[in-house]
Amino acid sequence: MKTLTRLGNGVAILAVAFFLYITLSQPSLVDQLALGLTRGSALLMAIAVYVAAMSVGALNWAVLLRAVGESLPAANAVSIVLLSQAAKYIPGNIAHHGGRIVLGRRQGLSLTNLLFTLFLETLWVVAIGSLVALVAILAASEQVFSGVRQLPQWWILGGILVAALITPLLSHRLFERLARWWAMRRGEAPRRIHLPSARAFSVISLLYVINYLILGLVVYLIATRVFHAQGGGVPLLTGIFAVAWIIGFITPGAPAGLGVRELVLVAALTPVYGRETAIGIAAMLRIVTVIGDGCAFLLGLGLSRWTRNLPQAPHV
Repeated sequence: MKTLTRLGNGVAILAVAFFLYITLSQPSLVDQLALGLTRGSALLMAIAVYVAAMSVGALNWAVLLRAVGESLPAANAVSIVLLSQAAKYIPGNIAHHGGRIVLGRRQGLSLTNLLFTLFLETLWVVAIGSLVALVAILAASEQVFSGVRQLPQWWILGGILVAALITPLLSHRLFERLARWWAMRRGEAPRRIHLPSARAFSVISLLYVINYLILGLVVYLIATRVFHAQGGGVPLLTGIFAVAWIIGFITPGAPAGLGVRELVLVAALTPVYGRETAIGIAAMLRIVTVIGDGCAFLLGLGLSRWTRNLPQAPHV
């Protein structure tokens, strides 16, 4: 298992390094990187804020694990998320979930609870993202999203929200049946799958709203501190980011939404900052996220070493 973990860590590091190389090797992007000391410090600040956003997002999984009855400490859960996120650059947008399952099993987490929490987490991040995107589309001027050809209709985003409220109840029964079948196959006593309480879902929703706002702050820092652009605020940029994230998420096969989100960002930011600046912001955001993912991976490694002496949940 240690050899497999080391191999996975090596692949994740290579994936981040590869996409960082691809990003920085583009001549048009290098031209955007004529950074002085002030802009360089602003870029570092944006990277730090992005890592903070990833950490807040990771806390959601810790809350979900506690809500379904797992006793994994929050620091362990955050380290697992930060380590596994590097695999999101592999096409398909599922490799990071596989990495989390492998690392979670090493911590003694139930396979059924792992799958259930990953399903709920994906469902909820899309639901809150759809909510933020819907508010942005309805509140922003028509010019902001007029150039986004892939813009989802409001009723599609609303339908995702309704489905997010119903699906946990339906999926809970399905996961319980799967857990019962798995236990019987292994000759063990069936283990009940707990449905998170309304309070847990409220905490998760609040954390995801905060997470999107922090990501909007990242875009704001890039626009105002790196490019010294005027116009637009954190709420508007949060909505634009949410729209770009949702479209990138539902586009099949794009590793980490690579390319798709940038196109949407450029189209939505152009009415606010102008096309040249919009292209620069989108390019810089990709650089920030790639470097930030690498920093988050290193932070996850540090956390995993620090949490080795913490008590682990019993193996199931």
